[in-house]
Amino acid sequence: MLFRRYPGNPVLLPDPRRWLEAEAVFNPSVVSFSGRIAMLYRALSKPIPRSPYESIRISTVFYAESADGYEFGSRRMLFGPEYPWESYATEDPRVTLVGSTYFITYTAVSSIPSRPDTVRLALALTEDFREVVKVGPICPYNSKAGFVFPRKYDGRYLLALTLNPDLPPSRVILVEFDRVEDLLDPEFWRSALAEPRVLLEGTPERPFVEIGSPPVELDDHWLLLVPDIVYEEGEFREFRVGAVLLDKSDPSRVVGVSPRPLLSPTVEYELTFSEPLRGIVFPTGALRTGDGRVVLYYGAADRYVAIAEADERALLRSIARGG
Repeated sequence: MLFRRYPGNPVLLPDPRRWLEAEAVFNPSVVSFSGRIAMLYRALSKPIPRSPYESIRISTVFYAESADGYEFGSRRMLFGPEYPWESYATEDPRVTLVGSTYFITYTAVSSIPSRPDTVRLALALTEDFREVVKVGPICPYNSKAGFVFPRKYDGRYLLALTLNPDLPPSRVILVEFDRVEDLLDPEFWRSALAEPRVLLEGTPERPFVEIGSPPVELDDHWLLLVPDIVYEEGEFREFRVGAVLLDKSDPSRVVGVSPRPLLSPTVEYELTFSEPLRGIVFPTGALRTGDGRVVLYYGAADRYVAIAEADERALLRSIARGG
């Protein structure tokens, strides 16, 4: 495997003393902020009785920060369910900086159990990770796992998102927009999806594809670390890490896809011990270092935050030669 696990894994664990983080902390996204590394992650609460026969767990978005990218503290809730369209969960944030504004996409869930029509990608904006403005659900269709590119193209924003994640075959598509308000307009989406630019598309053998980390800017490419989802006989079997390279001058052009997993769940904190699902390493954050490494932040077993690292040149060579 090209990615080497950080010896101090997991770097973030559930905290039984804090009920909103008692069950799980996972699926982190990272970004530079005021000379530090800010991490947004999904937190899962301890079970909350809903009736004498049923309990639910609340999913919220938490914040932590680090000076070195490995030891994270100052954990606090950033936001949680507040409006009807997110009444049961705010999940799996991705964060990018565009200009002076941090764009936070997340999955909003408005029913339990969730249904395709109650799972949608939502957007929030902040400049300081204190005051957060929720824009709302930004895609009127079943959607999740998206990000806004950290730079504009020809003066326009560029959004990548997973369309129909619960109605396979799913697709990862690109959408251009001029103003955030455009994303709230159903007519905008009807036009945008008439001829969508597709980055990844599910197949009968692999029906599920999904956004992983926001893009890592390299010299000539954008690097996306994406989930390699093993789905067999109607069951999820394993979540592994793959990679996609996009042309930096034209992000709609895929120039490379890793043919083999870059990281697979093999150690105890990545395994689920609940067949048929064997284990989960789910890539949701990544950074490029100044000394030629790509640092991956991932959710382990839907319970922990963990880190792995790869040499950038070796990673690019592997993708270019097909493994």
